Amino acid sequence: MGKQQRWRGGWRQWVSRWGRSLLLSGTTLVALWAGGARPSFGADEIIIAYGFFERTIQIEDLIAFAEGRGLSRQLAAYVKLFNLSDEDLAQIQGVLNQSISFDSDTINVNESVAIAQFLYTDQGETLLRLLGEVVQTPSRQSGFHALRAALILAAADEPTGLTVLNFLVKYPTPAIRVDAIRGLAIADQINRTIGGASAAINWVHEQTTLTASEEPESVVLTARQLVWDNPPYGVSRSEIRVPRRQIRANLYLPTPTGNWPPLPQQAPVVVISHGLGDNRYSYDYLGRYLAQRGFVVVVPDHPGSNSDQISNLLRGLTSDVVSDEEFLNRPQDITALLDALTAHLAGNPVWRDRADLNNVGVVGQSFGGYTALALGGGTLHPENLTAACGPQVVPVNLSLLLQCQADALTTVPSFRDQRVRAVLAVNPVGSALLGPQGYSSIQVPTLILAGVADTVAPALPEQIRPFSWLQTPDRYLVVVGSATHFSVIDADVENSSLVLPPGVIGPNPQITQGYLQVLSLGFFKTYLEGDRRYETLLSARYLQENLATAPFSPVSVIRDLPPTVLGQAQAP
Repeated sequence: MGKQQRWRGGWRQWVSRWGRSLLLSGTTLVALWAGGARPSFGADEIIIAYGFFERTIQIEDLIAFAEGRGLSRQLAAYVKLFNLSDEDLAQIQGVLNQSISFDSDTINVNESVAIAQFLYTDQGETLLRLLGEVVQTPSRQSGFHALRAALILAAADEPTGLTVLNFLVKYPTPAIRVDAIRGLAIADQINRTIGGASAAINWVHEQTTLTASEEPESVVLTARQLVWDNPPYGVSRSEIRVPRRQIRANLYLPTPTGNWPPLPQQAPVVVISHGLGDNRYSYDYLGRYLAQRGFVVVVPDHPGSNSDQISNLLRGLTSDVVSDEEFLNRPQDITALLDALTAHLAGNPVWRDRADLNNVGVVGQSFGGYTALALGGGTLHPENLTAACGPQVVPVNLSLLLQCQADALTTVPSFRDQRVRAVLAVNPVGSALLGPQGYSSIQVPTLILAGVADTVAPALPEQIRPFSWLQTPDRYLVVVGSATHFSVIDADVENSSLVLPPGVIGPNPQITQGYLQVLSLGFFKTYLEGDRRYETLLSARYLQENLATAPFSPVSVIRDLPPTVLGQAQAP
């Protein structure tokens, strides 16, 4: 998923304190749903409604508290009633004072234009509709329009900009009503989902430990040697262009470093498909790593969903996060790229007979994960979206904001490319796009990589459950502790339109990028080159003993997932 999601990074942190904090500060609710944008609730007062029970909070009291002038008698009573700790109060105070800005050195975006552009997209309006069910006008009507107006007006107010307190001043009604029953029902749904995810993830970790205990030490020794060996080749990077959609792609070719070893006679090809809001430089580190080890690597820009698209959205030059057709265009981009690469290398006297363009692997992250799975045979089923895209599921799985846009599609062709022999999907989105039918149609070897701390495409609905739908015998699910949706993306890429803040990326992304390098090497050497020694890089014992590094331990892998595990994950 792309970088316009950047302000949503911390919403899960608020779930456990929601019920106790609600009456003290309605601002926590919107902070949860916006995932970090943290708008608020009122003008003069906030009305907390729980059935027939109602209480009010004066905005002046919240302002005084946020500015460090202490608690009013009313707020102090709420603190005592809900047993709020000093840590709770500090977090709520931080919410009230939180500001939003686009801190990129490469793009000059008017804040109000950027926020308005997002809030007028399908995805933005979906969020507003959800918020409007909880955050209402005094007459119990949806707060949809008032929320949007207050956000835009606050963002346009210089020099303060969009803060919770400024949002309170700009809210266009004298009071705002918070439907606590609806809000707590949604919070309960989130808690159930998080609890279910924990049960499934714990089972994956326990199963990995059991499998690792049964594997011989020689597995680890072989894997270590394969990783520690110096790469045999250098790398040259060049640009190729594809007539379709004026696609540009980076091509990484192995180059000799001396008289030995010679270039491979038949080098497999690996294509890397970036996520929404990224570009062809986002995985330069992975392209170079694989090319140094004998693969031909090509990384395209997807014009309708790259960093330029998000830049244009925030500048007001387009009204869509992506077009409906982008779900069709992305897999077709890769097919057109492989055709163009065949022609391109035909004119290269060194590589025209060396690149095996009928032996292709695809790596895809997020939206690129969907792209990779579709090329591997995953079929798009828009009818799944009818059940999956109700507003009640949005706060649990933010990736549905993107996936549900595909419900406008009617006729969807198969994107299977017979040249693709293996796919590696990182934080893929596709639970609703593909569904059980789509995943079961994938017959090539498939590795799905999930991050435990992914709040954009959460592990349980987007990777763990879809893994259980796979029927291909060669399948892997790798789960990485503390990894976020953005951990494997190079944050310092060339030509990036936006900069992700460190808190959104998560800790030490270089470590998780190294994981992706090793997993890609093991997976593609095994299933494209047929070198079974490299399967040791995917073994439970190697991942546990050598790949897992704090703060990302444990790193776990399974090959199968019994239905009973998911049954437990779905329980409250």
